[in-house]
Amino acid sequence: MTKLASLIILLGFSAIALYGAAPTNTWTKHIIQLPALGQINSAVANDWDRDGHMDVLSSFGGKVVCFKGPDWKVVTTLHTFDAKDSRTKPNAACIHSCLMDVDGDGDQDFCGSNNTVFWLECPEDPFSGKAWTYRTVDDEILGTHCLITGDVNRDGHLDLIANSGRPKKLTKFHDSLTWLEIPAKPHQAKAWTRHVFAEKDAPGGSHYTGFGDVNRDGRPDIACAAKGGKGFPNGEWFAWWEQPEDPTALWKKHVLAANEVGASNITPGDFNADGKMDYLATRGHGKGVLMFRGPDFEPVEIDPDIV
Repeated sequence: MTKLASLIILLGFSAIALYGAAPTNTWTKHIIQLPALGQINSAVANDWDRDGHMDVLSSFGGKVVCFKGPDWKVVTTLHTFDAKDSRTKPNAACIHSCLMDVDGDGDQDFCGSNNTVFWLECPEDPFSGKAWTYRTVDDEILGTHCLITGDVNRDGHLDLIANSGRPKKLTKFHDSLTWLEIPAKPHQAKAWTRHVFAEKDAPGGSHYTGFGDVNRDGRPDIACAAKGGKGFPNGEWFAWWEQPEDPTALWKKHVLAANEVGASNITPGDFNADGKMDYLATRGHGKGVLMFRGPDFEPVEIDPDIV
């Protein structure tokens, strides 16, 4: 196999595929997981055993598994979901996941959202066949569709950013956004320190978040998108929250656009290279890609029809 110049993990409801950039500038598809029972919503890549080959970690069929590179034929079960894991019954697969060195030991641990937000500790020998230790991050927020990392309070340590998108009847943290701080002793803690920065002002089907200092005040801000429709009242918006001097306080909400059917993704960056921060956004549950051009975040349609 040609050494991968880059790695993209494409996920559907049935399979995991890798695409590698070959010298001819064509992309070669490698299916590493054939159709499986249930959804496959997320996967992450890292060289966990440090052998120079990328491994792929994902969850489906009630398990978290790792495909060992370079051929991804050796599959190790890292964790089997169990109702005893938390107060909320787990689904068969994580809706989202990311990597983070939670305990500061130099390797990448796995953070996932499966009704409960949790982390799996990467052991010294990640492919020994023994399960990775499961620990709870937060099992009171619900509907966490997105997990991303960022140093929210600028203390030199990464935090987790997670939404809580379930209705009031299911969680007291409904329609909210949080950032979760690693406790001083993550191996002993029953939960991480929760900071609700958007309290009940992120309604609808909140989806993916974006992290970055868009107003250039030295403090990173957080954006989010939410779909609406049946079961997700007051959604269909793009917005960002401005971080105050005290990151543990409530943040100021700025609505970028409303009535955005299928709003799902938003990411900050200087996309037109004019020295000002913009937002790139998609209506993943509808159609269209657009940009909010800084500094006033004027909406600019890039492709209104792409689905």
